[in-house]
Amino acid sequence: MLKRGFKAQSERRSVEIRKKFGLQPDAPLSARKVAAAYDILVWTEADIAGVSGDDLVQLTVTDPDSWSAFTMRVGEKHLIVVNSSQSEPRQNSVIMHELSHILLGHELTSAGLTADGHFVPTSYNQDQEDEADWLAGTLLLPRPALLRIRRTGMTDHQAMNNFQVSSQMLTWRIRMTGVDYQLSNARKRRARG
Repeated sequence: MLKRGFKAQSERRSVEIRKKFGLQPDAPLSARKVAAAYDILVWTEADIAGVSGDDLVQLTVTDPDSWSAFTMRVGEKHLIVVNSSQSEPRQNSVIMHELSHILLGHELTSAGLTADGHFVPTSYNQDQEDEADWLAGTLLLPRPALLRIRRTGMTDHQAMNNFQVSSQMLTWRIRMTGVDYQLSNARKRRARG
């Protein structure tokens, strides 16, 4: 469960970050640009030295849905490695999720190796995952953007292209913020006079 005030704090942070880029509160925000501004590296699996061709095929062709992204530290820098086989909207979302962990000061999850050679997390914090999910969604689709999408009659497809988000992310943010309900009630009040 999110701490009291976290959702409002996320909306404020979204506006602050957009201001750094000279953007309006309802403007699209690229996760890769945010990463660059915070001096966070973003690589794909192909950028990692020593990964064999067979391993790349395993990660991106044979079993591409087994992972989306992970973050690690390299010296003093954070490095986000993202699955290049996933769609651009999905990559934008998972990079923003990983950035959210960093911006929130979360501890990196440690990983261990199983007997059959698979990496698995050895620690997991659901509260931190929930916070990163919420902040990432807010950074990608803040409330002002959702209101603009609905008020201007932008189709879901247009909104997805404009904000580089998936259908699932758009639907989740609209549902979780209650934007449609808010606008419907406002229309009803205006109609009553």
